[in-house]
Amino acid sequence: MDRFNSGLTLTSSEVAELLEVHPSTVKRWCNDGELISEKTAGGHRRLNLGDVMAFARARHIATVLTPFEPYEPHVWAALQELRQEGSFGRLHALAMSWVSRGQIRRLGLLYDALARDASVGLCRFCDDGVRDLMVRVGEAWARGQLRVGEEHLVSQAMYEVLVKLRSDQREQMMPARGGPDRPVAVVGTMEGNQHHLGSMCVRILLERRGWEVFYLGPDVPIEDFGVVQRGRSAELVCISLAPPTAAGDVARAVRVLEGLYDPTQPYALALGGELRGDVDRALLAGPFRDLEIHDSLISLCGQLDRLDSLRAGSPR
Repeated sequence: MDRFNSGLTLTSSEVAELLEVHPSTVKRWCNDGELISEKTAGGHRRLNLGDVMAFARARHIATVLTPFEPYEPHVWAALQELRQEGSFGRLHALAMSWVSRGQIRRLGLLYDALARDASVGLCRFCDDGVRDLMVRVGEAWARGQLRVGEEHLVSQAMYEVLVKLRSDQREQMMPARGGPDRPVAVVGTMEGNQHHLGSMCVRILLERRGWEVFYLGPDVPIEDFGVVQRGRSAELVCISLAPPTAAGDVARAVRVLEGLYDPTQPYALALGGELRGDVDRALLAGPFRDLEIHDSLISLCGQLDRLDSLRAGSPR
């Protein structure tokens, strides 16, 4: 994806969305000759994206596309496909083209903008945005198209996006934080798993839903989750599995935690990641208050909803 379609045009409503103004303001700018526009045979305004961006720069109007010169049309087309069709295809293709050229900073800016797009939402951003991008990066590495160091650069860029998202979220939620009834969770990644983008997404989701999270990070021995849970009286333990994880490894992890389980401090267990093989369903009938294996953040939300219902029905 080198330079792009310089003739890409937008409707007046799309320009208003891009510049974050009312459509009547765009109409006024056009009528006054400040913004160049043409009309279709049906009388609808069309504005060249290049002209709109030049106007925005002259007016010092920051837009979601401002950091991406000269790739504004690519980014706009990718975002519109996502918003209108729900597809990340064009966005991932653009991202991978930047990865192949070593444009990691531009990649980080793109996903930072995506993380703040209200139309996407946190779960879709993590599941279909970050996770699916990393799958593509892993496949490119397996084909010999990327080096290990390049894969690590992408992982670090995504981690920094998540750190910034969490920091901004905590600042916005600061007045509402605290309280004696705030539930506690322990979150981290299973031993042998150095990748903790998934567990960071879980951390952000839980904090957004009002949980206090003790985050253990990557490569944590299974027994440490049980020890920290008991020390913090946590109601939930979330463990990101090593990708992919054999069903036998999951069984071993559950058995270790069962051995440390204190029935006077009941908690739910959530395991997340890609599994090889089928897990024995009898394994899920252990002592835990609730035990689920998830393949997405959206799936985890279902378990959290059940836990919220249980808490609401429990005496304080």
